[in-house]
Amino acid sequence: MSSIFPHVRQLFTGMLMALSGSAALAQSFTLSVESTSNLYAVGQTSLPLLGGGTLPPAVVLTPGTGRVLTFATVTGSVSYNDVDASPTYLGQYNGPDGGAVNYQDANWPNNYLTTSGTPGLLPPSAANAPTTFYMDMASSGGVSGLLLYESNPAARRVMFLSGVFTSGSVPQAPAPAILNFSSSFGGSPLGTSFTQLSPLLNQSFYIGDGLTGTGSGTAQAFMVPDGATHFYLGIVDGGYFVGAPDYYDNNRGSFSVQGAVAVPEPASWAALVAAAGAAAVAGAHRRRR
Repeated sequence: MSSIFPHVRQLFTGMLMALSGSAALAQSFTLSVESTSNLYAVGQTSLPLLGGGTLPPAVVLTPGTGRVLTFATVTGSVSYNDVDASPTYLGQYNGPDGGAVNYQDANWPNNYLTTSGTPGLLPPSAANAPTTFYMDMASSGGVSGLLLYESNPAARRVMFLSGVFTSGSVPQAPAPAILNFSSSFGGSPLGTSFTQLSPLLNQSFYIGDGLTGTGSGTAQAFMVPDGATHFYLGIVDGGYFVGAPDYYDNNRGSFSVQGAVAVPEPASWAALVAAAGAAAVAGAHRRRR
């Protein structure tokens, strides 16, 4: 048999050498994510965008199953509004894990973002303090919204690094379920210190600095959904961070992101077997001729 398929032996030898000593094939990437990167605009190719802002940067993913996304470093800072807010509230920058942004408008404290889908008024203990935004964004088009509410105003966070996986086309409604990254509010809260997350296609999710803590802890593992061909990074933003996407154009700053997508060895072996099988079939056809 070795005389019949020498090309098969050569193929196996070459692929085995490429795979030896490696538990996974890693696809590394480095991206700059502007504070204006509109995560709801994934897959679009032209401006203007719904809600404004700019197109989010993307990674074209290496095909595979069982892929795992991790982040080596996420640095930088962004501001939700360093352009036209009142002087008291200009220059409120935060890192990739997001920040508590203080803001007080003419409606405070009688009408603080009170709708059927949001927690409503701040507790009485905070009645004399500025409002602090929290995240309760609705889905838009085929991209899901995102919820992150903390009862302690100082613990709330907005303008954090977020992501979404797609299958390469513009997401279409209906969007997947909205994920809840609160620590204790609402149904099925995930928090932000999870060790592993398995988002669906077109489902926006919290990334922050990619660690279980802020600037510390272990690397979080984001399981890439099968069928994902693109991974986008951006910001989830809107008026008061509630409802539809908006107000991207008055943001400032950026994040610098280094990460990698690993394809575990079993997927590599599957590719090896498939390629070798195809070569063997081709050799057998030539033999019969």
